Amino acid sequence: MSTARIIFVGLQDIADDVNLSFGADRSKWSVGFAATGGEALSQLRSAECDVVVTELQLPDTTAIDLLRQVQEEFPRTARLVLSATGDPQGMMRSLAVAHQILSKSCKPETLEKQVANSLAMRILLNDDNLHARIARIDKLPVLPSIYSQLVEEMQSETASIQKIAELIRRDVAITARVLQMINSAHFGVSRHVDNALQAVNLLGLDIVKSLVLTAGVFSQFKESGLAGFLLDEIYGHSLTVGTSAQYFANAFGLGRQQAEAALTAGTLHDIGKLILVTNFEKEAKEIVKSVKEENLPLHTVERQMLGVSHCEIGAHLLSLWGLSDQVLEAVAFHDTPETSANPTLNVLAAVHLANAFDHDEHIPNREPRFTTANVDYLNQVGLGSQLTQLRALSQTKEAMQTDGASV
Repeated sequence: MSTARIIFVGLQDIADDVNLSFGADRSKWSVGFAATGGEALSQLRSAECDVVVTELQLPDTTAIDLLRQVQEEFPRTARLVLSATGDPQGMMRSLAVAHQILSKSCKPETLEKQVANSLAMRILLNDDNLHARIARIDKLPVLPSIYSQLVEEMQSETASIQKIAELIRRDVAITARVLQMINSAHFGVSRHVDNALQAVNLLGLDIVKSLVLTAGVFSQFKESGLAGFLLDEIYGHSLTVGTSAQYFANAFGLGRQQAEAALTAGTLHDIGKLILVTNFEKEAKEIVKSVKEENLPLHTVERQMLGVSHCEIGAHLLSLWGLSDQVLEAVAFHDTPETSANPTLNVLAAVHLANAFDHDEHIPNREPRFTTANVDYLNQVGLGSQLTQLRALSQTKEAMQTDGASV
């Protein structure tokens, strides 16, 4: 990778830590500072940079307004918020324009890894093979309008549960899907839920937002009839992975924002399969045939035949919708986490583990200790020695959900 230029905005108080971490390798990083949003934009217009990292509140503007301007003028620039404030509303609103949100208390090396991962996502999503495949797709699924309105309402100073429930009710198909999901064993709700207001009250806004997005996405596809790409199978597997990934993220102590991202990434991690089978039906049939005959992973055969896999295709779509880098990274690398730029204990780790454990459950006569998870990667992020305990934790969670759903 060539030298990447980064501008830190309103973060002079951590300049020493930043220079110590990023300044150690001048061939990799070129670091600059701006005291205000206006100064940052002036620097960008003089020489476009790869990454902007900003404080939430700036002397002349907010991170939200600054990053919205950066998004319009410099769409290829990665946008990160770094803040120590206790302003959850401000943090929530900044999700609409920031690729990642990090705490000032994170270690300098953690910040450097996250910045590097954001840049790696930009490179992956600009891959020529991916663009060639995407160019052949007649129609990509659209971001559900209810989701867009829901995010806007949640970012409002006057957001209310009643308004959010009313938005959900406006789309009969999404309402039906959301209620179906909430009443499934995956969420372990102890009583039957029959309206959107109950759903929001019981599960909370963050989870409902993810469910609305998932429901809206799946409602745009029709059953393919092709083994390996069956809508109901992908849907059921996705719900399991999403809820398990959220559970693991909480167990890892990743925090609420990353746990929500794990739920979203897990429930949407296989969306690329639906796009692939809808737009490349002939190739999909050949892929399924080769997977069976050669006993190779699906993503491996996809790359052999198409040059890209459903993982990158799905991440590309979600990037167009403006989802966070944490979600994009988990979707893009859920089958091959070892190829991520800087393996660390994050949303990707939670989604990879949840995905592998669910696949393990469908392997006939599987040895109890065998797993489809990448053990070398799990060792890198500090989970390799905990696989037995993590599987037991996952099975306990599933049992609790099943029991709760039957009450």
